[in-house]
Amino acid sequence: MQSQQIEEILIVKNAHENYGISTEDINQIARVPALMPLPLRPAGVRGLCSVSGGVVSLVDMNLLLDMPEVDIKADASRLLSLNAEYATNALLVSAVYNTVVIKQKDIEYIDRKNDPVVAIYKYEDLLVQIVSLEELFNIINRVEIEPREIKNGTVKYEVEKEENSSRFLVFSMSSEKYALEIDYLQEIILPECEFTNIVGTSKEVLGLITLREELLLVIDLRIYYGFEAKKTDDNRILIVSFNGKKVGLYIDSIIDIKNVLLKDIERMSDNFESTKIAGVIHDEKSLISFFDEDLLNVIFKENETYIDSSNETAEILTDNESVMEVIVFKLSSKEYAFEVDNVDEIIDMVDSTALAFTEDSVDGIINIRGQVVTIVSLFEKLNIQRVVNEDSKIIICNINEIRLGFIVDSVSDILEIKEEEIRENSDELFDSVLHLDNGKRLVLTMDVDKLIKHGE
Repeated sequence: MQSQQIEEILIVKNAHENYGISTEDINQIARVPALMPLPLRPAGVRGLCSVSGGVVSLVDMNLLLDMPEVDIKADASRLLSLNAEYATNALLVSAVYNTVVIKQKDIEYIDRKNDPVVAIYKYEDLLVQIVSLEELFNIINRVEIEPREIKNGTVKYEVEKEENSSRFLVFSMSSEKYALEIDYLQEIILPECEFTNIVGTSKEVLGLITLREELLLVIDLRIYYGFEAKKTDDNRILIVSFNGKKVGLYIDSIIDIKNVLLKDIERMSDNFESTKIAGVIHDEKSLISFFDEDLLNVIFKENETYIDSSNETAEILTDNESVMEVIVFKLSSKEYAFEVDNVDEIIDMVDSTALAFTEDSVDGIINIRGQVVTIVSLFEKLNIQRVVNEDSKIIICNINEIRLGFIVDSVSDILEIKEEEIRENSDELFDSVLHLDNGKRLVLTMDVDKLIKHGE
């Protein structure tokens, strides 16, 4: 990181220390989602979690810096999803403080080998230790392997460390360990869903589930491999994607996500009879069977009628029934909505910086990953009392390439709206009224352009 100047940092507080991370490495800041613990995980890794539909390893920044682990139940704890080469990980921190642009006169760069702290920055009354994600994650990846001599007759040679590896999700079925390359895994969900049975399918097909408005076929991989299917709290469904198709695979439990050296992966020969195993991983004293796209192709081929029909059904439902998708939110116990097309993201409540000589309807500005966003007060626009609570969110909208934020009491739903549920409205702020639940629930949809022009 010393080879180029650090332009902007996010300050996080871990224990009693202040640390800074370059905003170039940060994708978004979010509350900590449900965590799936992993046995035998590397030091510093707390487990797996789902971020934006993908599965990532949750890395505790405190543990990497030799401090007590972050309390994930604390209100201030946050998850930082990362960019580029670090995107398969998320960083867990105790609290997020502020985003600041670096004044180069106040930063002192440090050059110490294998030290994650690469600079010290003086910000107001704080001394901020700026860390390099590369060095931080090297703490996990750095494996000390002492060269050892192997005698073969009278000849001696040294075993060298092999760097090339593949990443696998390791899981259990019955008492056996299996693995799947992480590239095929889209997400992991709990099996707390209703299965729609399909007549005429094989015994391993559990049926269809609805996952975010999409129909998905679920196969019990345990039955497929000839194991007994037992229901426990550890059961999971792996959402696997290959060649544009998806399927859910029901398994017993998750064991680990691990990097496997290529020298420890043994693939079966072409004349191997079973198509259910691509090879084995030599893992210390045990063997782990793994499968790849060949088995996925077989599963998709055997069930293509149901997989294709579920995709077609989802498309028909989308095309014929819904004409608009909206985000519903609350203000002073009433419900309003923005069209999803106008919304960039939804973030947790943060304090804004007030600006002098602005209209009453402008709350201030915030900094999101280096971009300044103006916060417009819906409370002022609608002439209602401003209330901020623990459920409050900021909805970031994009209007003609300009990003504006709106504070709301809470976000209720993301809904697909049918044509018969829409009633036109000629109000200067609202486009239409949505009649939901057979007219028992009325939601006003806001036209963002009208909202901004109102009172200009």
